[in-house]
Amino acid sequence: VALLAGPTPDDWYQIQAGDRTGWAYGGLLAFDGATDAIGLGSAGPADSAERWIDVDRTTQMVTLYEGDVAVVAYWGAMGSDPSDDGFFATAVGTYWVYEKYWGLSWTDWGGAWVGDWVGFDPARLNGFHTYLMDAAGQVIPGGDGPTGGCVALAPTAADQLFAFVSVGTRVE
Repeated sequence: VALLAGPTPDDWYQIQAGDRTGWAYGGLLAFDGATDAIGLGSAGPADSAERWIDVDRTTQMVTLYEGDVAVVAYWGAMGSDPSDDGFFATAVGTYWVYEKYWGLSWTDWGGAWVGDWVGFDPARLNGFHTYLMDAAGQVIPGGDGPTGGCVALAPTAADQLFAFVSVGTRVE
């Protein structure tokens, strides 16, 4: 694993493993053999329950889990296409987080800015992010409406989801 950048102000590091690049929380990384497993106690990450995300398109709820325990649930705006496999549908199936980008990013799809990008469906470029925003990071009118397949969350919910997941987190 190669360290590419970091830390960000909230202790995230950009890393590369083979041909994959992503973000990892500094509290879970080992540097020169020293570990700092913040919040995991002495057991460390190997003994922790799997963190994963359930996306329920019927209720439009996104639930973060540790093992079988629901940690928190949020309402999320989802794809405008109600089919299971249409290009603008929120994906059905099992996916894994493949990338994370903190801060504001422009999206041509939405014609606005989004924050806290967490990609899980690389074929359709879908992921989790904030509601649509202006360049100053303020939610725009209608920014919580249907998406082109992504899952848009309130800014505080997107912040919490971003902090909860790492590259490789399962999304159902």
